[in-house]
This record gives sequence, C-alpha cells and structure tokens, in this order.
Amino acid sequence: MPYSRETYEAAEREIKERRKRALAEREKRHSEAVAVIPEILELENTMSKAGLDAVKAIGMNPDTSADYIKRLAKVNMDAQEKRRKLLADNGFAPDWLDVHYVCKVCEDKGVNDGKICECFKTLLRSIEYEKLCSKLPVDKCRFDNFKLDYYPDGAGISPRKRMESVYNYCKAYAEDFSLHSPSLLLYGLTGLGKTHLSLAVAAKAVEKGYGVIYTSAQNLFNRLEREKFGRAEDCSTEQNTLDCDLLIIDDLGAEFSTQFTVSALYNIVNSRDLEMKPTIISTNLAPDDLKKTYTDRIASRILSNYVSLYFAGSDIRQLKTQ
Repeated sequence: MPYSRETYEAAEREIKERRKRALAEREKRHSEAVAVIPEILELENTMSKAGLDAVKAIGMNPDTSADYIKRLAKVNMDAQEKRRKLLADNGFAPDWLDVHYVCKVCEDKGVNDGKICECFKTLLRSIEYEKLCSKLPVDKCRFDNFKLDYYPDGAGISPRKRMESVYNYCKAYAEDFSLHSPSLLLYGLTGLGKTHLSLAVAAKAVEKGYGVIYTSAQNLFNRLEREKFGRAEDCSTEQNTLDCDLLIIDDLGAEFSTQFTVSALYNIVNSRDLEMKPTIISTNLAPDDLKKTYTDRIASRILSNYVSLYFAGSDIRQLKTQ
C-alpha cells in the first residue's frame, strides 16, 4: 500500500515519540518508587549483576556453568519477587515499573519479527485520513449525507432514479474496494455530486488501509509542471500518482489545457492502466468533449477501460442556496 514519503516520515516520527514517551514515563514512575522504597535500587543492582554474570558464564565449561547459571537465575528471580512485594506493600500497582508501550507487540518500534507491525499500518491510515480531512471537506461528503431528494423524479429513467443507481454503485464500489477494482469515470454537468461521491469513496478506501491520492486536475498538473522544469524541491508527485493504490483526479477539464497537461494525463492514464491500478476521474466534459480536449488516444483509453457513470439533474449547489 504505497503512501507518500511525507506520510511515512510522519508515522516514523510518531512511533519514535511513542517509544520515547513510554520510556520517559517509566523513568518517572521508577524515580517515584525509589523515593518511597530506596531498597529497590539495591535489588535492581543484584538483578543486573546476576544477569551480567550469567552472560559471562555462557562461555565457561558447560559441565561447570549449568548449575552456576541456574543459581544466578534464582538470585534474579528472588530479587524480582522481593521488589514486587515491596511495591505492593507500599501501594504501587504490580506493573508500576513496566514500560507501558502503546503497542505491546513491537514495543513501539513499528517493526515486529522483521515485518511492519499492524500498529504502524494503522498509524499510516490515520495520518492519511487526517491529511485528506485537512485538505478536503470529507465529513460533509459521506455516503450517509448524500441526498437524492435534490434530483427530480418522474416517469421513465428520471434523474433521481439514475442518481440512485449511481449512488448505489459508488457505495458498493467503496465497500468492496480492492487493488483489483475497476477505474471509474464520473461525468455530468457541474454541481451534481461527482466530488461528493468521489470523496466518500476516498474516505472508505483510506479507512480500509489503502493509499489514496485525491487531487484536482489543475493542482496535479501545476505540481507536475513545476517539478518537471525544476521549480519545486519535492519531485515525488509523478511517482506518487503512479504508485498509489487509488488515484482520484477531480474536475478534469477545468485546468488550462496545454501540450504538457495532455502528455502528463496520457502518462498517468496509460501507466496506471498497464499496472491495473484503479483510478477515478470526475469531469464536466461529455465523452465527445474528452476526445476534443485530450485526443482520441487518451479518450479511448478512458472510455474503453473505465466504468462510466453519468450524473444527471440540476445544479444542487444552486438548489441548496434557494
């Protein structure tokens, strides 16, 4: 599940902070216990010496070291038991001197048995979701607050019935999303809910643990152009858009179309199509307009390989203000 370098670095910083906090809190509790029970230090010195002597004994003659190591182990266990009793007698919790890690599996290292720990994966998802929420109105664009009442009903395939079908498809798509999900083309006039439903899909995909990049076409092409011509320090946009689990390009066609934007779009669409990575594109352009704006080569790939969902009705934003 590829995430951006920024997300990985943020997760690594948080993991290090968690471990640092856990160790610092343990030291604070230890100092509080020693202030009440000074004997703890003597017992811990005994435990430490027994441990070091046991390590040294490993290199001794096995015939003579086995019993010696057992005696050292008993010394260590007796000292631990005395420390536990002293803590209990003085009102301290049994785990007062333990390190209270957030994750007991990896002890806040982010890695367990050479593999990324589940706590680190959860942290990546949380950071990615927070990033999504900080940039976009995710809370306002959920499946449960998408209102079909704004679409007119009537005989035949009315806008409401069509949009009910679109809504149900997008909701099922989000719930079942995987790396094998198809790409989607959401098209129709402005203000019909394309951004709302694509954001709802994005949120669900992030919750399921997938790396999602959500961007407007204009911002995406602006960043790619700055990086292409050396006007940006971070040049990871192209690779991130090609590697992420789900790429969502919002409002395609609103950007200023140039030879560069057409070339960049072809690279993204073609590369992700070859890698069978799902992409969602929303646009106000009709299929014929896609051909005129982005050439037949690009339009044919999108129209042939994406599931097309037509958004019908009247501008909801205007209806809401009324």
